[in-house]
Amino acid sequence: MAAPTVDDLVATLVELYQRAELRLARDIATSLKAGIDSPRWASEKLIALTALRMQAQRILAKLAIDSDDAVRQAIALAVQRGGRRADEEPGRLGDTPARGQGARLVRQALPGNPALVRLARELALTLRSTHVQILRWQLDAYRKVIAEAALPDVLLGLQTRRQAAQHAWERLLDRGIAGFVDRGGRRWELASYVEMAARTGTMAAAVQTHADRLIEAGDDLVIVSDSPRECPKCRPWERKVLSLSGKNRGDVQVEHATRDGEMVTVHVAGSLVEARAAGLMHPNCTHSVSRWTPGITKVGNANSNPEGYEAKQRQRAIERHIRRWKRREQAAIDPAAEKVARAKVREWQAALRQHIDEHGLKRLPYREQIGRAR
Repeated sequence: MAAPTVDDLVATLVELYQRAELRLARDIATSLKAGIDSPRWASEKLIALTALRMQAQRILAKLAIDSDDAVRQAIALAVQRGGRRADEEPGRLGDTPARGQGARLVRQALPGNPALVRLARELALTLRSTHVQILRWQLDAYRKVIAEAALPDVLLGLQTRRQAAQHAWERLLDRGIAGFVDRGGRRWELASYVEMAARTGTMAAAVQTHADRLIEAGDDLVIVSDSPRECPKCRPWERKVLSLSGKNRGDVQVEHATRDGEMVTVHVAGSLVEARAAGLMHPNCTHSVSRWTPGITKVGNANSNPEGYEAKQRQRAIERHIRRWKRREQAAIDPAAEKVARAKVREWQAALRQHIDEHGLKRLPYREQIGRAR
């Protein structure tokens, strides 16, 4: 079996949280469907609230254990990747870490580096902080559906209780578990927030390790890669030379790597810290930096591809539609609504296939799945 990559473990973290979200949604739907035609339905559902909360707490306790271990492994592999990039050692990482070995891997990968250990701890705590919101969402959604299904219109027979519950539930389900706010004040849904936090943490670990190794070797200048389908924030930094320390900027003269006494002039666009603050290496960024070797590394011009970026963003939007309708299908209260959702899933999957074929994109099946973790 191939060793996992950082991207694999980030995807696993996202899927763990999606699976928990779907499990909670299914539990709500199952409880709401039970005895829905009974005249005592509303009161019976409220009585069942305690059992629902206890089940949710068990799901979240298991999620905490699984996500903590995935976080440790992801940070450890990010550190290894950053170190290997600095050492210019191509090839795959080592064997797949066994379950429960995340803490050992972190200790081995981060010896004497409290900053990187802190990154792992902060990411784990960030993800755990979502659990209170997840539990609150489940209980609030459950109460709101019961309340709307017991409105006067329903009691007068203008719509069935099942239809009313389904309509109320769909609105809440489509909204998802939201309300997570990052340091920039942006609001996120659960899965997107988990992915953003995980990619931010692992990228910071890899970049910091890479930079530390280069600085230890006496290098200060790095060059940004030219990545396909780059976003507007990263585009200005492609194929630019940056300073790790921030001490070099503007036109700088450096001795040729292989010719004694020959000087090479290079323009340093700024520091790596400044570039990252401006948006380079944001979550889901595909750029990297590598050592700039005087007289050897060619700067060149970047190939701009705004159309490719827009195509990729459209792919992400279609994937969100697929996940939305799959969630509706698997957590439906009304059989008719389940059938409609299943047809919508197929419709959006066909749209995704067409979009990928037209733009030469890579299909990422895990982004279309909910409730299935590696």
